[in-house]
Parts: sequence; structure tokens; C-alpha cells
Amino acid sequence: MVIQENIGTALLWLFLIVAFAVVTVRRKSLSVGGAAAAGILGAVVLVTAGVFWLLPLFTFFLSSALIGRILPVEPDAGDAKDKQPRDAVQVLCNGGLYGLLVATGAPPILLLVTMAVATSDTWASEIGKHFRQPTVDILRREAVPPGLSGGVSTAGTLGGAAGAVLLGILGFLLLPGFGLPDFLVVAGFGFLGMLLDSVLGAGFQARYRDEATGGLSDTESPGCLLVSGYRWMTNDLVNLLTIAIATGLAAL
Repeated sequence: MVIQENIGTALLWLFLIVAFAVVTVRRKSLSVGGAAAAGILGAVVLVTAGVFWLLPLFTFFLSSALIGRILPVEPDAGDAKDKQPRDAVQVLCNGGLYGLLVATGAPPILLLVTMAVATSDTWASEIGKHFRQPTVDILRREAVPPGLSGGVSTAGTLGGAAGAVLLGILGFLLLPGFGLPDFLVVAGFGFLGMLLDSVLGAGFQARYRDEATGGLSDTESPGCLLVSGYRWMTNDLVNLLTIAIATGLAAL
């Protein structure tokens, strides 16, 4: 009887994961490939760690989608994937390490750190682009267009801090004995990861200048020249490296 109940519960949650994927595709939050990747990721977490550890993933995906709906922006200086449904590469670069750590039995606090970094960075980007405050390159300290990788603003930074805090709060729900020091680790490394993402974006991500207007962009287009970074260093790769580095620092 217990085995049958466990199987029934697992099947129910697998059904909900599939339903989540279908809804996100219909609402254009995820591409078909992105939904498939998210579904596989969710299934891995469900089987290896249990239903409660789906919560950090759902918090990241749903809050990011919600912010995008509530605070719409027009594509500006960001990369070509801005305001497009998230594809499989984006899903795996933001959530793949979480799934790997879950499957290998990593310490739970590190799981929260990975999602805190992803959430903090995404919130910072979406909120910063919406409010369009003065934005500066985190390394060069010069004005750049809102949405350009490596650019930081007051609104974006505060939004990133809020995203990191949200994932820190989840620790109180998921982990017995989770206390203030643990919360500070999760929220602190989440926020640090957001800043690190800006540093990597400013230093290594491909950045192009329009020869006609002089404007900067993360997207290569006709009439643009590569002025810094490397063509192979995309925003997705920056996100993956950021999450991995921040999680590694937290592990130390």
C-alpha cells in the first residue's frame, strides 16, 4: 500500500511537471525545447530529492516569468534572446547545475545558493531594464545602455538583492535548523553571484558597437564591430560560469 501511494504521488507530480511545461509553452515563457529541458530537470529533482526541492526551481522560473509580465521592456542593448521564450540552453545554464547537485547529493545549502544566484541575476536584469535608470559598466565605470551585459543600476541591484533574499527565505521552509547564518550564506552568495555575472559580462562577453550610431549591444548585427570580449562568450555561458563559481566559493 505504501509503495502504491508513493508511486501515485510521483505520477501526480510528473503530471504536474508536464502540465507546467505545456502552460509555459502556451504562454511563450519557454520554447518547446526549453519546456522539455525544464521537464527533465524537474523529473530528476523529483526522483532524487523529492517534491519539496522542486520549490527553488519553480520559484526561479515562475518569479522570472512573472516579473517579465509585470515589468515589460522593449529589447534594447541585450542579446538576441531578450524577450524571447527561454530555450533549452538557457534553462540548462540556469538550472542544470542545480539538477546535477541534487542528483549527486550535494549539501542542501549549496542547492539554494545555485538558485539564489540565478534568481538574483535574472531579477536584476529584468528590473534594471524596465526602470531604465542610469546604467554604468561595472568595470569601466562609464555609462552604457540599460540591458547591456556588465551594466549595473540602482534599481537592478536592489532587484537582484530581493531575488537573493527570496531564495534565502526558502531555506527556512525546506531545511530543519536553518538559521540566520545559513540565510546570510544563501542570500549573500546569491547577491555576490549577481555582481560576478556583471563582472564576467563586462570583461568577457561579446560586445558590439554600431558603426553608424556608435551604440553598444550584446547582439551582433550587420554594421557592428566587436569591440570587447569574445564571440563565443554568450550570456548563457556567463550565467553558467557565474553560478558554478559562486556555488564553488560557497562550498569552500
